[in-house]
Amino acid sequence: MNGHVLAIALGNSFLWSIYLLLTRHVVSGAHLDAWAYTLVQLLSAGLAMLWVGRRTPGNWRDLLAPWTIGYAFMRVIINGCTAAAIIWLAVTQSTLLATMSVLIGAASGWVLTRKAPARRDWPGLALLAVGIAAFAAALASDTAWRGMLWLILSEATAVAASWMIAYHPRNRVTDLAARSRFTGEILVAASLAFILVWSLAGAVGLMASPWAGAGDAFGRIDLWLYAALAGLLFRAPGTWLGFWTINTTGVQTYLIALTAMPFFAIALEAAAARLGWLSPPGLSTAEWVAAAIILAGALWLIAVRLKAPSGGAP
Repeated sequence: MNGHVLAIALGNSFLWSIYLLLTRHVVSGAHLDAWAYTLVQLLSAGLAMLWVGRRTPGNWRDLLAPWTIGYAFMRVIINGCTAAAIIWLAVTQSTLLATMSVLIGAASGWVLTRKAPARRDWPGLALLAVGIAAFAAALASDTAWRGMLWLILSEATAVAASWMIAYHPRNRVTDLAARSRFTGEILVAASLAFILVWSLAGAVGLMASPWAGAGDAFGRIDLWLYAALAGLLFRAPGTWLGFWTINTTGVQTYLIALTAMPFFAIALEAAAARLGWLSPPGLSTAEWVAAAIILAGALWLIAVRLKAPSGGAP
């Protein structure tokens, strides 16, 4: 694979790591509604990408395309399950365990393409599996298994959504404006799915309605400011680059590049802790050892991608 392509994919992982760190700091520090924050950033990112792709012909009916609607509701499932997972898991723990997406991606790719993972990938996949199993076993909380179940559902859905994007014909176009419009439509559709599901869940009492108290969830200027900036600076370019990576390198390489994200996040957290902005990552010795095994597996898979022939088939 072209090293520049992998570098861009890893750069996207670093971008998401910064986003994750800032989101944790902003949402918890300012006591913002996490669902409202996510919805506003999806909408702002989507509108921005639609503006970038404004010269591409299209209409709003494209938001109702079955593929787009399906992906939009998958985003709701992913965010909802991830939010549920971190009730029982620390954010650092959940991001390390989320590297299971590579294993899910390898298994699903085997089923979809009828091709087993390349022999060169097996040592890295084995290291990743051992590291994830060891990390799960090292979790101190008796209720952590609940978070694991939610995380498995989240990552399985994320992998399925990645395959949807890989096979979507509009993700294979080369025109940058057309790709931007496609990304914008996906993000706007996801924001509409969010408000629909949130409203229905609020109506049946599963969670507080976004419209309770005259829409207090959206009533803060700082939420709109922070969320709009996050959408423009992180969600819009991160989603565009993610779709581009899937098209250029395939789903599995995209997922492998994302394994770098928790380690970027740990390094950023450590730097922020030295500056007194955040508490340092609170992992036990056993968790650090398991994390090192996960890192070894991720590095192996990244290294073999650099030696592999170029190609972006799903």
